[in-house]
Amino acid sequence: MESGNGYEEPVDLRALDYVSSYDDHLMCPICRCPFIRPVRLQCDHVFCQKCLNTAMTTGLEVFTCPTCRAPPQDVFQNVPRILTNMCDEIRVRCPFVSEGCQEIVPRGHVQSHVDKYCGYKPIECPSPLCNKKIRRKDLPSDDRCLHELHVCSLCEAEITEQDYDEHVNELCPYLKMTCPDCLATMFRNALKEHIDVCPEAIHPCAASKYGCPVKIKRAALITHEKQCPLLMMSPYFEAQNSRLESLELKISHLQQRNEIFEEGLAKLQSTLMESPQTNNSSSDASDNQQPRDDRFSYQSNANTYLLSLHESLREEVARMSQAITDLDARASMTIMNECLRIKEDMAHTNAAVGSVRMQVQWLMNPRLHHGQRVASVRASGTGSSEQGSSNAVAPSPGLPSSGTVRARRLSDSGREGTKL
Repeated sequence: MESGNGYEEPVDLRALDYVSSYDDHLMCPICRCPFIRPVRLQCDHVFCQKCLNTAMTTGLEVFTCPTCRAPPQDVFQNVPRILTNMCDEIRVRCPFVSEGCQEIVPRGHVQSHVDKYCGYKPIECPSPLCNKKIRRKDLPSDDRCLHELHVCSLCEAEITEQDYDEHVNELCPYLKMTCPDCLATMFRNALKEHIDVCPEAIHPCAASKYGCPVKIKRAALITHEKQCPLLMMSPYFEAQNSRLESLELKISHLQQRNEIFEEGLAKLQSTLMESPQTNNSSSDASDNQQPRDDRFSYQSNANTYLLSLHESLREEVARMSQAITDLDARASMTIMNECLRIKEDMAHTNAAVGSVRMQVQWLMNPRLHHGQRVASVRASGTGSSEQGSSNAVAPSPGLPSSGTVRARRLSDSGREGTKL
């Protein structure tokens, strides 16, 4: 977004994507956007300067306030400074978000971000024969044109020079690649589908970004993830990571703001150094002494204010760094304590399982002994019955026959005892 005369074009603040919410009182009644260079009418209604100028030039012959329809007597520029600061602190996306920039900055710093820091800003191609634009981060050091077309030898597609290496090495659909698990060779466009169904594919645990070193096959991965303690704590880790990212983003914005203030301070110092020396003439000194003292006092006050603001920003950055360090240490201690607690719970669970196993064995042993005793008793009863039958084959004289004598059953003693 550079004009032909070399000057930077201002960013259209009304076309920005506002991320943070803002109060309705900060909205211009005409354009329905946060105030841009606000001005105030005599009736104390505030509007954007451009919106008010447009309303005054395109309205009726007698201009009235767009809000209360009162005829204004004058337009004032002295809007409270806090109103402008609140509008400039609203967070917006970079205007080159469509090019890939994901930065979110305060609205007051978006012009500085676009002019100095945004690497996705389209600029003119360095070649005088090319009228296309290129992103700032892709600008070559030798000022050659990167828009020349090259034909890919595999897919025969025409690719610009700035994207040719990436296309040939990574993006070409006919690039032959090898499956890292089963070592099968295939085209790049079929590799993703193959990895999804490859039986030998080794997948890391879902908590690998939090430190879990397990890498196993897909079939065993589900069982592991149900028992992984780091995966159970993943919501806490995600909350801490989002908090760290917000702190880092705030620190980067403070650093950019610090650089802006340092540039302003350097300009003030150069202005003070280049200011004309006091005239030695007594007449000029007597005439201009009071205005000059006022000017120097104003410049010294501004210099002191900027220095104090710079020191306060440095202290705030130091506090942010200390807060990040403390947060990291606190997170490490929390993780360690949680791991110890989980280990203790597992030890208690193992002890409980061992106790249950011993009780089951204790309950099973009497039943086994009782079964062995019953089997031995039955075996002895069978032997005695066989002996009785042998005696019945050869009866002694004078005794009754074996048919009248019956062997006593083992359960008779128990029955007699029950009767008694």
